[in-house]
Amino acid sequence: MNHAKKKIHYAWWILLGLCIMVGLGKAALNNSAGLFLKQVSTDLGVGMGSLSLYFSVSAIVTMVFLPIGGKLMAKYDTRFILSIAIILQAGAFALFGLMSSVWGWYILAVPLAVGGVFITVIAGPVLINQWFKKSKGLALGIMGAAGGLLGAFTQPAVGSLIAHQGWRQSYMIVGIAVIVIVVPIIILLLRKSPQEKKALAYGAGEMAGTKGSAAAAVENKGVTLLPPKNPPLFMR
Repeated sequence: MNHAKKKIHYAWWILLGLCIMVGLGKAALNNSAGLFLKQVSTDLGVGMGSLSLYFSVSAIVTMVFLPIGGKLMAKYDTRFILSIAIILQAGAFALFGLMSSVWGWYILAVPLAVGGVFITVIAGPVLINQWFKKSKGLALGIMGAAGGLLGAFTQPAVGSLIAHQGWRQSYMIVGIAVIVIVVPIIILLLRKSPQEKKALAYGAGEMAGTKGSAAAAVENKGVTLLPPKNPPLFMR
């Protein structure tokens, strides 16, 4: 008996790429940012409140740029947009290590947030919606769980790195490492839509079959003819 092995649908490779990209964007960059504040504040002689103000700048930029990012994502090649986005986000993170004034964090918060809009907010839901016609909720749940799992490993690692290498080198190591890991994944795995792979979205065939069966059932549906209980006299 020769049974052809069922191939893994490419949608699951898209999900794998998203898990790594979104997970590192959130866990290694966004969520680990607070680990640097104490040492940076002490070394630069600025208050923790003044330094952490760059988070507010980042939040405002994210809010303003979000609708623009959605239009750009729909218009241009996904791999190009996401490659630029991770370079902006992780590159700005790495450049924090070269700053000597709190104003550097305020300025670099802009490219950090612009890149983060694509990497951590837009890309996941958009690509999952394109590639999954069923199990969308499962795919989104896996992506969210992957971010938490990566955070469980990256944050202790970043904290240890800061303790041993100092905050300047740690900023640069983490930022550059994320670029080196994520850019090849974007180029090799991620695609905007199933059409680029000449395929159907995951579950599209099954849904088409289900809809066809339902339509046929409706088309064949009619009224059952039953003989009258009291036939007319001419039929008796």
